[in-house]
Amino acid sequence: PVGYKENVYITNPNVTKEELDIIRGVSIHSLLGLQNNGRRIKLRCPFHNERTASFFLFPENKYKCFGCGIHGGGALDFTLALGYTFDESLLELSKYL
Repeated sequence: PVGYKENVYITNPNVTKEELDIIRGVSIHSLLGLQNNGRRIKLRCPFHNERTASFFLFPENKYKCFGCGIHGGGALDFTLALGYTFDESLLELSKYL
């Protein structure tokens, strides 16, 4: 999948908008154990095998791979793109609050 649209994954009626907004505040940097230094970070893409890094993580909490083309924003979007279900994503991201 290439990116996700806002609000398409709100499928759990037990999650309020306020709770979802808090989860959306989790940064991809913290999820990956990286420090946001205000610059883009170049990594090997977690979505496909590659020898040379083509995956960029931007300070605005967005990501893009110039190899496979996947892109998006926010840790919730990132975990969903990795294949987590919505509930699994919420559970994983709640560890970083």
